[in-house]
Amino acid sequence: MGAIGGQRVEIVLISDGPLPVDSPARKLPFFFAARLVDMITLSPQTVADAKIAVVELQNATEPGLKVLKAIWEDLASVPVICLVDRKSRRESIQAAALGNAHLCDRDMPLVLLLKRINSLVNEDLCAALPENAPAQTVEAYRKSNAFLQSLCLSTVEDSPIQIKLLNDSAEELLTALSLNGLSTWLEAVHTHHSGTYSHSLMVAGVAGMFALHLGWTEEECKEVIAGGLVHDIGKMRIPLSILDKPDALTGEERKLIYKHPVFGRDILKPRMEVSVGIKKIAIQHHEYMDGSGYPLGLDGSRISPPVRLMTISDIFSALTEIRAYKDGAPARVAIDIMRKMGPKLDQEMLSSFQDMVLKRDLGDVKRQSIHASGGAAA
Repeated sequence: MGAIGGQRVEIVLISDGPLPVDSPARKLPFFFAARLVDMITLSPQTVADAKIAVVELQNATEPGLKVLKAIWEDLASVPVICLVDRKSRRESIQAAALGNAHLCDRDMPLVLLLKRINSLVNEDLCAALPENAPAQTVEAYRKSNAFLQSLCLSTVEDSPIQIKLLNDSAEELLTALSLNGLSTWLEAVHTHHSGTYSHSLMVAGVAGMFALHLGWTEEECKEVIAGGLVHDIGKMRIPLSILDKPDALTGEERKLIYKHPVFGRDILKPRMEVSVGIKKIAIQHHEYMDGSGYPLGLDGSRISPPVRLMTISDIFSALTEIRAYKDGAPARVAIDIMRKMGPKLDQEMLSSFQDMVLKRDLGDVKRQSIHASGGAAA
């Protein structure tokens, strides 16, 4: 698939003017790379390269509908969902006049709309995995991705986090790491099309293997894996078009991304179902031992070992990941960069991490360039 403005378009959202406040389409950019097009400006070029189109018919005017009908043949080459109020005769007639579209009630639960979209684009993340991927790794990958999507849904809908799915994912991943090793997990993770999602998957795997290397208990290992999956929950308040942006971020976009630990704190604070340890990981993983980190400027005396471990795992993952705008650093180069961070990191823990990484030859992992770009490392 091609790109518009350097960015791969997953979904094109079409509305006559701004999206209405109550439209579920407003929430889709948190789950997919999405682009909004005003109905009156529609042309074959403005809808090119979309995997699916979502048309919001609320407030559609005759001039907008006329343009929509004029390019309908081009648009209908991909699946089209029309959001309608089924009790509105006007909207039902408008949708019927277009033809060849999937009608979705505007009031349907968001999770059902997401399932409908995924079914229409036939997205099976496991299909891209290496053919020789072990069954345990495949299952861990499937469950971890299912949890991440549920986590985004919980954040957007302000609903409870699915703790059982989180715990099951952490247990599956710990088993996969124990049986198949970290390199096998990383080969799977690097097939993911979203830099943002693949980063969380990578951090969870690196953190889990590091905890195993340190001899932590099974429960401690599972908690840091869960923490790795949840650590960037604050980014789920930021549209994927920014998080996975292939070009340089603007100043305002970078400021927004730097706020993600604060967003994470706001999301997790009232959620009693999430452990204190996981909350600390999400809020504090950008804190440094010398007090120069963010958002709270904590020093080492207030940073727990699991958070220190997560910070190392997060930085290593960010340095070694492949993105459209950079090559991934070899493991030895990443470790050297982290060494030069000096008092910012727990150097004793970093020495153990270096032993784990270099002895396991993680620098030789075969990594594939992911389709989606971006995934800012903040």
